Amino acid sequence: MDTSIKECQIAKLCRDGLLEKNQNQVIKVSCQTGRDIRQLRGNSIVIYFYDESLSNILDQKEEFVAEYYNELKELLIYKANHGEIYSDVLITLYPDGNYQFKYWFDEERLYNEEFKEAAMFSQRYPHHVAADLLDYDLPDINFKKKYAKIIMTLEIKAGEPVVDLRYRNGRNQIKPVFDFMDNTGQSYQDSVENVLMIIKKGILEQHNITHGIMKEFWEPWNKIIIEVPPSGILNELEDIHYYLDDKPLDKKYSTRGYFDMEKWEYVKYK
Repeated sequence: MDTSIKECQIAKLCRDGLLEKNQNQVIKVSCQTGRDIRQLRGNSIVIYFYDESLSNILDQKEEFVAEYYNELKELLIYKANHGEIYSDVLITLYPDGNYQFKYWFDEERLYNEEFKEAAMFSQRYPHHVAADLLDYDLPDINFKKKYAKIIMTLEIKAGEPVVDLRYRNGRNQIKPVFDFMDNTGQSYQDSVENVLMIIKKGILEQHNITHGIMKEFWEPWNKIIIEVPPSGILNELEDIHYYLDDKPLDKKYSTRGYFDMEKWEYVKYK
């Protein structure tokens, strides 16, 4: 690939996407992606058109969005395959038809985005896994009719996730959620394995996050017991229990902080 030709094509497509009122001014096209565009799925690049001061977002013609998005993605993948990995590109379009491309890797931006995403996930994980369990469509299981509580025990043993799911019925009996005695069909077993695989992946991610990027705000743990009421809505202090080697941790989410939705940041407890 001749990258200079590709940049010229992208600049032209961006210029074609400008509204008429913006054609005669300096335009900044800000393009942001993740740590490695080759490993991202879906809409892996965020693109905004700004005025010269980078303070006002400008509208653009929708019909050109897919074209310059795809061309820019192809260019960044090509550069990454040749040892140039960038997270940010700033394209400057000048009224006389000239243009300039600036590439860099913004570690600070990426870390801040990853931290906030991890903070939200780690705080909401028990709620997500409880809600997801109630949404699974499996034969002969009707959670809303059968249980007084679902008791989810999620552990990390020797670095591997272990899941035990039981329910307490109206007669105060504890029974396995998944019944392989009465459901011997392969499709049922495959469905259960898929559910367990998803839950195991989630708890491993939760463990990695809270012992990694969030370790300043989380107590070390290796077990969570989530007691899911029939409503599926968890009470923070009564239904979620974290443990380290079977020792119960503080009831306040087992964290040293909380995510402030107004400030959009994680704050340490005083």
